[in-house]
Order: sequence, then structure tokens, then C-alpha cells
Amino acid sequence: MRYLFTISLALFCLLELQLHAQEERAAYVKDPNANPPDLPVSLKHIDASLRFEPADWQVIGEAKVRFVPQGYTTDSMVFFTPGFDISRIEINGNAVRFRSSDKQTVVFPDAGMRKGEEYSLTMAYTSNPVATGIYFVGWKPEEAGKRKSVWAHRPFGWLPYMDGRVTMDLRITFDSDFTVFTNGDRVSVKANRDGTTTWHYRMNRNHPYFSTALGISDYDFKAETTSRGIPLELLYYRGMEEKVGPTYQYTKRMFDFFEDEMGLPYPYDVYREIPVIDYMYGGMECTTATIFGDYMLIDPRAYWQRNYINVNAHELAHQWFGDYISHLAHQDVWLTESFGTYYAKIFERSVFGEDYYENMVMQEQAAALQASRENSYPIWSSRGGRARIYDKGSAVLGMLRDVMGDREFRDAVKSYLVKFGYSSAETRDFFRTTYDVTGRSYDWFFDQWIRRPGEPHYDVNYRILDDTTGQRSTFVRVEQVHPVNDLTGLFRMPVKLQVWYTDGSADSILTWIEQKVEEVGIPNPGKKRIDFLLFDPGNRVLKTVTFPKSFEELSSQAMKAHHISDRFGALVALRPVSLDEKRDLLIQCYAGETFHLTKSEILHQLASDTLSGTRELFRQAMHDPDAEVRKTILLTLNPIPWSLKTDAETLLHDSSYLNVELALGRLYREFPADAGNYLEVTAGETGWRGKNIRVKWLQIAVENWKLDHLQELISYTAIDQEFETRMNAFNALKQLGYIDETIATNAKEASRHWNNKLAGAARSFLDYFVQIDEYKELIND
Repeated sequence: MRYLFTISLALFCLLELQLHAQEERAAYVKDPNANPPDLPVSLKHIDASLRFEPADWQVIGEAKVRFVPQGYTTDSMVFFTPGFDISRIEINGNAVRFRSSDKQTVVFPDAGMRKGEEYSLTMAYTSNPVATGIYFVGWKPEEAGKRKSVWAHRPFGWLPYMDGRVTMDLRITFDSDFTVFTNGDRVSVKANRDGTTTWHYRMNRNHPYFSTALGISDYDFKAETTSRGIPLELLYYRGMEEKVGPTYQYTKRMFDFFEDEMGLPYPYDVYREIPVIDYMYGGMECTTATIFGDYMLIDPRAYWQRNYINVNAHELAHQWFGDYISHLAHQDVWLTESFGTYYAKIFERSVFGEDYYENMVMQEQAAALQASRENSYPIWSSRGGRARIYDKGSAVLGMLRDVMGDREFRDAVKSYLVKFGYSSAETRDFFRTTYDVTGRSYDWFFDQWIRRPGEPHYDVNYRILDDTTGQRSTFVRVEQVHPVNDLTGLFRMPVKLQVWYTDGSADSILTWIEQKVEEVGIPNPGKKRIDFLLFDPGNRVLKTVTFPKSFEELSSQAMKAHHISDRFGALVALRPVSLDEKRDLLIQCYAGETFHLTKSEILHQLASDTLSGTRELFRQAMHDPDAEVRKTILLTLNPIPWSLKTDAETLLHDSSYLNVELALGRLYREFPADAGNYLEVTAGETGWRGKNIRVKWLQIAVENWKLDHLQELISYTAIDQEFETRMNAFNALKQLGYIDETIATNAKEASRHWNNKLAGAARSFLDYFVQIDEYKELIND
């Protein structure tokens, strides 16, 4: 019996070893922000009365916070209160102890609060926040002439903050010369005897407290309604009503599109758009409102430089993904940003078409692949970075829709929205919803694309074989060649393979690529001659592909492929080919293209060509109806041939402000003898986004010893200018190699500005001049 037991134990151990050897192990990146914050109480309602002393950056407020204890004992409550000076705190009318530091206040309730019962905390305070979430612009004496505004895209610094979802009543009293906007319905506007007005806004439905906004300036608004009757308030500065149409185009169409796509009506009662000065981002979702940079409050000529359409759609999508449903932990932020990016992208496809959409997908994929060259974080990570949380996440949602099918994807999204509306959700909630709706597990998809980092790299080639019966097939060999490790494994994805023949016909097959090496046969019973072969036509899968092709194959693909991503891919692959070999092909391709992406790639590759046929193409590009193509020729054609000088000069009158600036700079460099004429033609132009044309005009004028214009250029570096004008002026002075005490002082102030774009430009300016010996003492002093 002893021997039998020993043999059995040995067999058992051997079996265990074999099982462990076969067991697949997976590793995941640990996220320090995987857990939601501890919340000893649940916030219910905020009722606040606020006044402001903008010249002193001061907030004077009293906030009443209704809350419910979550546990049986609540010994403290912590509020984020940067810059607060609190005079009293009461709970249910009784004073309580509290302790404040620079950024937070700890409240110590009396013993006896009961779990589940509602209590009311009152906090009276003043606040002098410095760049913590509320910004006072134009109120300092040295800012005289700058637009006066008070704005915030978060409640930090002007309301006592704690994580939670709340309803709200905000009563804001301010100078009657200004208009006040915040979240929710406008309940009343009451004029006071002291020249102020009290604005009362109410949020009847709960929303994430962090999405509280404020906008105060010389605003007016255009009132519209959506197809379902939701009131819209499209804000603009008084006297700029002509910018409403170009800025807010497609806004009503966005509502219809999103309500149809998501299967759920807009979840709040009103929506408003609030442009603000010196904004450091593009836009920020704030429940029932979007705060956005007023550099996107545009006229038609500024459209090509930066318009509001994508930001508008992205932030509107956040009303569903971000406000109606907020992400539970910071690790789950992709549920907000990836969905916002994805829905903005597919809305733009509905307006601008498939070529535009494929270009956006390629940009997303390029950003994601670049991020993977830098580190190994997944989408489901608070450290994933913009390229993953926005770009890769959007691309992955597109792939998920392909895998699930259109109807089931839309059903899953609608179910997720209905189930978790007016609350918070985590990533697992979305995963589970897809299973509940379809009855199928997509865990394999979420594991490789959401939980874990990396993307597949496919090495592709093909061969043609006849079998013993004479039947011909094209065999496509696909190998996954990316590094496989504990974090990133082999990928499993359906991929379309498409063979195009010289007679214009094609054969396709949709196959699953999941092994290290796969070989897929595509029958060719007619033994047709292959023109070119596409791996994943239309670029549906996020990936890197190595697929060597002959010049003839690339030529056919560039000319004949249906998807712009495939034609563009062929053009990119032609970059190493000599100009003499590809010139005629590129000119022929240009004639057949209508979208700026492929046209611009062709212009880049032909830029150094001097033959007459190519120059005629350059002439066409200078008069192309697409401003992006005209911009490309200004950026790439170097030098501008004398024969095209007159054509290039027409761009001094271009419909795009950016192209006028570029044309002025290029023509001056190429034909300096005509500088006076160019300055005369553009003397009345100001431009948009930082007075771009005027600043370039002044730079050229000073270079031509018109020194009476120097002081105007210097004045644009001062604090009374909006941030992009200052950035452009610093850049122009850097190119002139000029600095003095006034400029250095302005740059020093700007280098500490809360707008990080301006601060970075000012630091770069100072760093440049401090390297020059004659300016070191000036800057250091």
C-alpha cells in the first residue's frame, strides 16, 4: 500500500506540473487610482449664495450642503477649499469644529449623526483662490482694455467641494452690466438697488458636482430649440452676433444625431455654450453647459485655422458620458473621454463624409502607436495619457462596434445609459452590460484592448498556388511579430482580406487572425491576374502592418483603392521611390483626388520637382477650393518659382486667415524687394487667433527698418492682451532677436501665468535669450 500511495502521489504531482505548464497567465498594470475615493457622506443638494470682488480675486459665499451619512459613525468630513477663509460652519444650525489648511477643510460633526438620515451643513466663507479653478480676467489696472470676465469650469476655489452627485440652487449676485451663466435652469433674474443683479439657477436633476461651471462677462445669447424642444443658449460677446452662425453650426443637428445614436433623449432640461477668454484647453463639459476657448468664437475666415465643431460635439456627448453617467474612479476616465471622442468622430463623419472620418481614425491610430513606443499603459488606466484615454479608446470603440455589429453595439450603449443614468459607473459595468444585452462574452476583446497595453504588428505577404486539380488560390500569410510578454499577448481580431484583379473585379474574405502565424486561402477560379492585395481595407483595425509591395502594386492601389486610407497608405509607401519613377503617377493620382489628405501627401513628394508639368499642378494647388491644400503648398513649396509668384500673391487675399499669414511670410522671404507692396496689401488685416496676420505684418515691417511699428509689437506682449496674441508677439520678437526690459518683464509675468500654453511660450522666449551673453544680465535681473 505504501508503494501504491507513492506512485499515486507522483502521478498527481506530474499532472499538476502539466496543468501549470499549460495554464495561461496574464499580467496587468497596477493603477494607483483604481479605487474610488472614500465618501463618508453622500451629498444630495448644494444651495449657495455668492458675490464676487473681481478686482481682488475674491469670492464671498455661503453654501448649504445637504448630505446623508454613509456609515454608522462619521467622525469627519473633508472639503476641498483652496484659498478659503471660513468664518463659521454649522450642521443643522449648531456650530461644529473644523480645521482648515491651504487646500482643505476638515469638519468634525458632533457624535450622534445617524446613518441614512439627511443633515444640512452651512459654511460661510470668503475665498481668494489663485488659479485653482476660477479665473478673474481683465480686472487689474494693468489689464485695462482687456475683456472683463469671471469664469470657472470646475467648482474648485469658489464652492466647498467634495466628490458626489448633487442637485443645486446657485444665487449669484454681480454688477448689472454683466451677464451671469451657470448650470441648470434660470429660475429668476432680480435687479437690486445697489446696481447689482442676482441670478438664480437650479439643477433639478443630479449631476457630478465637479461639473459645476460659471461664466460672467459682457455676454448675450441667441436662443434656439432642438427638435425635441430643449432650449439652447448660444453665447457670444455683445457686438459679435455675426460669429454665432460660423461658431455654432451643426449644434442642433448634433442633438438629433446623438439622441438617435444613443437611443436616449438629452438627459437635462437646457443646454448653453459659454466662450471664455484665455482658456487653456479646447473645451470642458459642465452639466447643461460647455465652457470653451473664445478663440473658437469665429467668423468664416477663421474656420480653417480652428473651428468649434469637433470640440462642440465632443463636449455635448459628455452630457451623456461624463455628466448623466460619471466615471466612478479615475481609472475609469476612459468611459467619459473615449466615448466623447468616438461620438464626436462619428458625428463629423455624418457631416463631412467617409474620407474625413478615415483621416480621423488614422490620426487616432498614429497617436496610440506613438504612445506605445513611449510606455506600456492600457486604456483602462489613469496614467494612460491623452493618446489612450481619448484617441485609442475612440478607435477601440469603433472596432468593438465592428465586432458586435451595429445593432447590438447600439443596444448595449442604450442599456448602459438607461441602467446607470444619473449615477456613476465603472468599467466592469460597461463590460457586463454588453454581456447582458447580447448573451455573449466579449471579455477576450476587452482584455486585449482595454485592460492590457499594446497593439498588434502584422507581417503580411502572399503567394499564388495551383492545387493538384489545377484550382488556383491566393494564400495570404499573416504573422504577429510584435513582442509578446506578460502584458501583451497575441491578438484575436476579424480581418478582411481583399484581392483586386487587373480586370477591376475583387474577391474578399473575412477571417479571424489569432494565432502567431495564419495562412488563409482566397480562391481564384478564373486564374485572374492580381493587381494588388489589401490587408484590412478601410483600416478598421488598430495595428502596425509590414507588407512589402512592388511599385506596380502600390501604383494600382494608389489609383484604384476605394478607401482613402488605402490610397494614402500606398502613397506613403512610395516616399522612398525616386521622383523620376513616380512623377507621372503622382500627377495622375492628384487629378483623381478630392480630399486634402492625399492631395497634400502628393504635394509633399513633388515639392522639389522643377518640371513644367509639376509646376502646373502647383499652380492648381494654389487655387484649390480647399484651404488645407492651399496651406500645404505654402508650407511645402520651397522655393516658390518665379513663374508662380503671381499665383502665390493671390493667397494674400485668401479666405483663410492662416493662409494669409503664411503667404505674407513666404512671399516676403522669397521676394524681399516686394516687401513694401506685400505690407501695403495686408495693412488692413488683423487675423484671428492672436492677431496672427497683424503680428506677422509688424515683424516684417520692423525687419524692414520701419521701427515706428516696434512699440505696437511690444505692446502685444503685455498682460492686457489675450494669451494667443501674447504668444504670437513673443515668437515674432524672438525671430527678430529683440528684447528689452519691458518685454523681459512681460515675459517673466507670462511665464508664471495659469494658462500653461502662454507660460510655456514665455519660458521658451526667456530661455532663448538667456543663452545670449549680452542679454543674460537683463533677464536675470
